[in-house]
Amino acid sequence: MKPLLDYDFEVGPVVIDKEGATSAIILHLTPGEPVVFPAEFVADIGEKAGLVVMHHKDRVVKIFPVANEDIYLLRIEISDLSRNFLKQLNFAFNDAKLSDIIFTTGVCLRGERCYYECYFIPDQLVVTLNELEDSLKKIPGVSRVVLKKVS
Repeated sequence: MKPLLDYDFEVGPVVIDKEGATSAIILHLTPGEPVVFPAEFVADIGEKAGLVVMHHKDRVVKIFPVANEDIYLLRIEISDLSRNFLKQLNFAFNDAKLSDIIFTTGVCLRGERCYYECYFIPDQLVVTLNELEDSLKKIPGVSRVVLKKVS
């Protein structure tokens, strides 16, 4: 199988523009087939793994280079969003020392449901994952908390 975008004999090598603040390439997405990045992109990322997050509402996919593959999803389903929710969430995060978040949706709606989601490495926590989950369940308006390892 020919790697995507690594080299195309008809068009020539992929040229990555590094002059500005961003670089872009077009990836071809084929169900069941791997997506291959140009070697120059991978070298610039500087890590051997990446957390890939798809935001369903916008259908936007983001890739975050990570050195540690022990990453957890925290999903909080909010049944009653109040002004106090974010303050209480901040207190719970501070108590657990959860400050280094790889990605967060913030508070967002998906259909009729309201969520807060984030991805983080649990090594930073000064509490167990169960203790973090219990503290989040106590926040008024929280109907469900999901903590699971990303695979």
